Amino acid sequence: MFLIFRFCIPESRFLVLSRILAALWIFISICADRAFSKDTLLELDIEDLSQIKVEEASATINPLSPKETPAAITVITAEDIKNSGARSLDELLDIYVPGFQYMYKTHGNQAGIRGIISDRNNKLLLTLNGRIMNIKASDGGAVTERWFSMLGDIKRITVINGPGSAVYGPGAIAGIINIETWTGKALEGMDAIIRGGGIENFGQAEIRYGRRLANDAGFFLYYGLDYYPGADDDFAPLKFSYNFLQAETGIFYKRDTKPHFKVLNDNSSFRGLVRHKFHAQLDGDNYKLWLRYTLSGQKIPADQVFYIYTDPNLLMDNGAGNQQFTIFGSYSHYINRWLSLDYKLSFMLSDVQINYGLPDRLHLEDQHMDDRHWSEDETMGRIVAHIIPSSEHKMAIGGEYYYNNFGRRGYLYHELPSSIQGLPAGTKWNSHMFSLFGEYQTHFHDFVGIAGLRADKHRFTDWMLSPRIALIYTPDSTNIFKFIYNRSVRHSDDADLYINYLDGEKSGDIETIDHFEFIYNSEPIKRLHFSLSAFYNRHDVVAFDKDLHSYIREINNIFVKTYGHTTNIGLLQTYGIEIGTTLHTDSIKARLSHNFTKLLDFDLDRKEVLQNVSASPYGYGNDLANWINHATKLTLDYQVTDKFSLHGSARIYWGLPGAKDMAKYNQRMHNNSPALPIYDSSDKAFGKSVFLTLGLEYKLASQVEVSLHGYNLLGFFDKNLNKRNFFQRTTMYRDAAPSFAVRVAGSF
Repeated sequence: MFLIFRFCIPESRFLVLSRILAALWIFISICADRAFSKDTLLELDIEDLSQIKVEEASATINPLSPKETPAAITVITAEDIKNSGARSLDELLDIYVPGFQYMYKTHGNQAGIRGIISDRNNKLLLTLNGRIMNIKASDGGAVTERWFSMLGDIKRITVINGPGSAVYGPGAIAGIINIETWTGKALEGMDAIIRGGGIENFGQAEIRYGRRLANDAGFFLYYGLDYYPGADDDFAPLKFSYNFLQAETGIFYKRDTKPHFKVLNDNSSFRGLVRHKFHAQLDGDNYKLWLRYTLSGQKIPADQVFYIYTDPNLLMDNGAGNQQFTIFGSYSHYINRWLSLDYKLSFMLSDVQINYGLPDRLHLEDQHMDDRHWSEDETMGRIVAHIIPSSEHKMAIGGEYYYNNFGRRGYLYHELPSSIQGLPAGTKWNSHMFSLFGEYQTHFHDFVGIAGLRADKHRFTDWMLSPRIALIYTPDSTNIFKFIYNRSVRHSDDADLYINYLDGEKSGDIETIDHFEFIYNSEPIKRLHFSLSAFYNRHDVVAFDKDLHSYIREINNIFVKTYGHTTNIGLLQTYGIEIGTTLHTDSIKARLSHNFTKLLDFDLDRKEVLQNVSASPYGYGNDLANWINHATKLTLDYQVTDKFSLHGSARIYWGLPGAKDMAKYNQRMHNNSPALPIYDSSDKAFGKSVFLTLGLEYKLASQVEVSLHGYNLLGFFDKNLNKRNFFQRTTMYRDAAPSFAVRVAGSF
């Protein structure tokens, strides 16, 4: 299997990876030998068995039952994934997760939760089987798993709405997306999935194999690929909210219409690549070993300034691509009835390429959209002690260590040395982070109390502290109340920290958020669940400040021009309410949710800061510029007969008042700068969007099923209802194509 990866990994690094994997296999073999000895699980009594920790995605270090979890969580099962017909992880989360939204941007769709969103996807953590998969150097964040149409390797996704640094570490500002793959214990046999779509064109194939081995071990193997040309601009037109004369071609563009110049297909794969996903996993009673390789990417139109000043024919390669290779091993060491140890060891190699366009063709001096490409790798180790002296008291204490190398030549674009904005080409550096954390849980009467603290020390920052306290009250079997406070942290991207370090700054910027939340869950009648969440965030924002004008710095005897800077820009206060209900009978499963997120106040550290979070500090409105205040989501699954079922989902986004405020501010104070939304008395970009998907499924035989889904169906009647905006330049938007897909799945 290593021969597959040798083609994309240099010889020296291949030898390192080989040795690491060999060491992991030896490590797991030793663990397995111990786990299969006679004095293990089969000889434990009931009390001992009750103390064993079940590893799963959780909002605590010592897992609690879902009803006691101190967070608002959404669980998406494999059945939900299939019923939704989702063609990407973004679309799936958009369907099911209250408070989740995403917008287009050149280096990857920008995702956020409850109003917390950035232009780099670095305020969300994405984990896979407990391993953080984020890109760390620059312009990355949670991007590597989100664009695949093939989702058959996923058993379950747990999304934590809200900050979670006390458990997951720096970066968990907006929330955490936990992906859990299938195992050979949970999925036995072999099956295959083929799916193809029309109008938004794509084709995909997946094959899965699971087998239960001796001694209660399991082996899972998965491979999937897709080819995704996407939807052309006849069905998914790119639109702008203002008139302009295209400088290079002389073509006049009339606002809110399909342009007469060429644009990229919607949701097409980066550079026309066939995207790949491979996963192999071995699970035992107390160990886990997996290996994963992904090659992904997406084409996304350039920023609006490029279409104004550059020949659009030169903008057909924009977007972002990435590949990632990960090996991971974990082992749970049961010592006695009150003490167990968890060990994790992992290595991850990530490769990133971002294409922005051709800046040398622009007529604007302040543009800095150079193409970027680099490689980064990360080695991590973790040990946690779980101390459970009784069912009333649970403790955990542990530590983590991360070591990162940045700036090596990328493999997706191997012709030139690495390129990261603000650094000379080929710049290489390393960083590391050491973390300590602990948690205490106590159960008394109808209450559960939780207290936790995490401390992280990055090479280029001061210590970062993440405390968390929570109280859960369960007066009876049908009602539960949760009171939560936590502080979460995030440091600037590693490239920004390194630039600060070269400039003589001893510690880089740290972003903090203080999060307060009240949650009420109830089951008023059997099979009907109700939830209410009210939250308040006090957020010290770190973001890109373009007002820190360009300047020349010398790095390694090379002069580099830098545009703007990421820094603490101000204190943002938001609040919101989430309401949800779920009905689950023998034949019907229905979910309805509504999220309301609102800006309370935004105080800038410097009044001259040019930012795109909100125009309210400048006296224009009181809303977030890149967030839809009200969002309603509905899903319905109906099992008509044993063989036939119907599925549907609707997402209603009720408008972007904060984007309109920012556009008005730009019009009156900056003469419609292309760095901000450009407003020309057209309100269409700020109106509501409604995404309707309907599907049906039929089982042809016990081992074969066929399904048909129709997407964005209201677009057949009004294309503007399928509108999705671009991040920061929100008056630039695209109408998602009404389309369909057919899926055939069979087992062997």
